Amino acid sequence: MNIAVFHPWLKEKGGAEKVVLEYASRSENSVTVLTPFYDKENTFEGFKDIEVEEVAWQGEAGGFISRLLKFSLGGSATKLNLEEYDAVIFSTSGVSTPFTIRNHDQLTIGYCHTPLRAALPEFKESYRNDLPPGLQPFFGIATWFFGKLEKLSWRYFDHVFVNSENTEERVLNRELEDEENLTVINPGADIEENHSEDYEKYFLYPTRFRSYKRHEIAIEAFKQADLDEEFELVLAGSAQEEEYLHKLEEMAMDEDGIRIEKDVQDERWNELYANCYAVLFCAEKEDWGIIPVEAASYSKPIISVNEGGPVESVKEDETGYLVDPDPDSFAEKIEYLAANSEKAREIGMKARKHSRKYSWDRFSEKLDNRIKALHGEKEI
Repeated sequence: MNIAVFHPWLKEKGGAEKVVLEYASRSENSVTVLTPFYDKENTFEGFKDIEVEEVAWQGEAGGFISRLLKFSLGGSATKLNLEEYDAVIFSTSGVSTPFTIRNHDQLTIGYCHTPLRAALPEFKESYRNDLPPGLQPFFGIATWFFGKLEKLSWRYFDHVFVNSENTEERVLNRELEDEENLTVINPGADIEENHSEDYEKYFLYPTRFRSYKRHEIAIEAFKQADLDEEFELVLAGSAQEEEYLHKLEEMAMDEDGIRIEKDVQDERWNELYANCYAVLFCAEKEDWGIIPVEAASYSKPIISVNEGGPVESVKEDETGYLVDPDPDSFAEKIEYLAANSEKAREIGMKARKHSRKYSWDRFSEKLDNRIKALHGEKEI
């Protein structure tokens, strides 16, 4: 089968981009990635090895309000050339869905990482506050309008896959789709390639520098924890919010044991994961969260917030720990693992075994099999 995967932008190294890359690389089908915005230097290097076609208006993605306008008004009016494809998958965190309105002649599938976060009750206020004061009055109107268009565009999906039960619940709460038309297929990790090399004395928080990732929890927890002076905290990721990154650098300035690594390349990612002592994860109500699964694939224990997707993937005292989203709770588990190296390794080994259920090969195989079945049903 010839399959097109539409993704709104390839401009960063996020979980959604990783899902698109791994499926396109591993699928038994012929897969082409379609995107209006392709920044080769700032997204995953692996996209250079697969077929990526820039479509629609192209150029810069722009800010939040600009993106909503482009993808709601522009997306709903855009007709893509999809004649050569048997199926099209819309990889969406909200903004891709308007493209279905004029592009649903083939088998039309959604892979939903989350409905638009800015329109969800638990995130609305923080997204509004992140806008310049002059744009904040338009936030409510923009998200209301997009919400109406989002519900309309979801009607054109033949089936929707979601990355977690957490995301499935969001979809159902927004009444975007019926439960029988949703299937959970969790993203994975590169189990075959990822291996632990050592347990050096540093805790790793590997994620993009964005405010909802809550790096400040990790920084404050590390400062509070009573640790051997050899232990360090490493924050590594792409610099997406410069003002937020500057705030973190100021917080870390008076602490010798905190390192910040920006715009980390793939080889360095592997090195950081393979040699860390344990991994931290502090993101706010993450949709799924690939990091806990990646940590497990490297035989590393995880200390994660007890909310969002990690609640599904982290097994308490087996692959790591789920804690409240505050520095005190993180500091307690950081101290415990630091003082119990054998326990850290034991959990790491159990985590590695557990991670095998999330391999990218299994993910791609499940998706391929379901698409094949859906295509057969549509042909009938």
